[in-house]
Amino acid sequence: MIQKAAAGAPVCAMVKGSAYGHDAALVVQVLRGAGIAFWGTATLNEALELRALKLREPILVMRPLTLHEPEREIAGQIRLMRRLGIRPTIVNSETFRLIAGTAAPGLGPLCAHIKVDTGMSRNGCPPEELPAILDEARATRGLRIEGIFSHFSCADDRRLDCARKQLARFASVITGKAVRSIKITHMANSGAIFRMPQARFDMVRPGRAIYGYGLPFADKDSERLAPVMRIEAPLLATRWIKKGSACGYGCTYRMRRATRIGLLPLGYADGYSRRWSNAGAVDFEGRLAPVIGRVSMDLTIIDVTSIPEAQTGSAICVLSNRREAPHSMESMARKLGTIPHEIGCAFGRRIQRVLCD
Repeated sequence: MIQKAAAGAPVCAMVKGSAYGHDAALVVQVLRGAGIAFWGTATLNEALELRALKLREPILVMRPLTLHEPEREIAGQIRLMRRLGIRPTIVNSETFRLIAGTAAPGLGPLCAHIKVDTGMSRNGCPPEELPAILDEARATRGLRIEGIFSHFSCADDRRLDCARKQLARFASVITGKAVRSIKITHMANSGAIFRMPQARFDMVRPGRAIYGYGLPFADKDSERLAPVMRIEAPLLATRWIKKGSACGYGCTYRMRRATRIGLLPLGYADGYSRRWSNAGAVDFEGRLAPVIGRVSMDLTIIDVTSIPEAQTGSAICVLSNRREAPHSMESMARKLGTIPHEIGCAFGRRIQRVLCD
C-alpha cells in the first residue's frame, strides 16, 4: 500500500529505534525481498545491526556524527561506514570536513547524503552554505554526495501550510546548478507520501506507516493501514480482595466491592507507563478489565471480577491492534497527549517480539 501511494518512488524503510519498537530484525525479515531500496537508521550501531542481518541495500544513518568524540574514533567510524556501504549524513560544514578528511582515493567512494534545513531548525545545512560545501565535495577525491534531503516538521498536520513552505524552500535548493548531479533527492515521510505527491522526488522515507499507523485525523488513505503490534501478557495469578482493601503502592485504589484481581508480569520497566495507574485498560477475549492501583516497575494489577473465564495463564491483551480499542496504540497516544510511535518505542527488551500470521 505504501509503495502504491509512493507512485513507484523507491522506498527507504525507516527502522530506527528498533523499528519504532517493533524489533528491527523481525521487521527486516518481513520486508526483505519487498523491493526496499534503502534502510534508514538513527545511529551507526543500528546500521551495524542491520548489516549483521546480511542486508545488501545501502543504509542511511540519519543522525549526524557526534563531533564531541575523539577525531580518531570518528575517523574509524567513517572508514567502517565506507567499507560496509553505510551512508553518513552531512548537516553542516563541520561534519562535511570531518567526513571529507577521512575520504581517501583508491578505497572506493564514500557515499554521503546532505541534509538541508528547510524550517524544522533541528539540524541540517543552512541553504546558503550548501553551494560552498558542494564545491568542496566535488574537489574531494574519494567522496561522493549521493543524496540530498530534508525533513518535514508538519506533514501530518491537518493543515499543510508549514509543510508547503518547507517543500518550496527545498525545491528552490535542489533546482540549483550545483545540486543537479546528485543522484537521490528525498523528503517525503509517512504523512507526505499520502498527502503531498510533489514531495516524493527520487525516494520516500516511510516510518510509522510501515507499522500500520496513519495520520492523527481521519484520512481515507492512511486509515487503510493496519497496526501490526499486539502485546499479550499471561495472567500470573488471581485472588479475591475484600471490599475497602487497598492495592498497589500508595494505596491509591480501594475496592468498592469484593474484587477479583489479576496480576500481569509487566510494568513501567517494560514500557507500560505509570500514567496508566487507575486509568488504563486491558482485555481478555474482547472484554475489558481496568487497571487498578499504581503500575509498578514489574507488575500491574487489573480487575477481572466480571471476567470469571480469565484464569492463571490466560493471555491478556495489553496493547490491541484494533484501532478503535481503548488500549490500541493510537487510543493510548491520544489519552496521553502524544504520538503512537512513542508508545511503541517505550516497550522494552523484556517484552519478547514474535512474528504472527
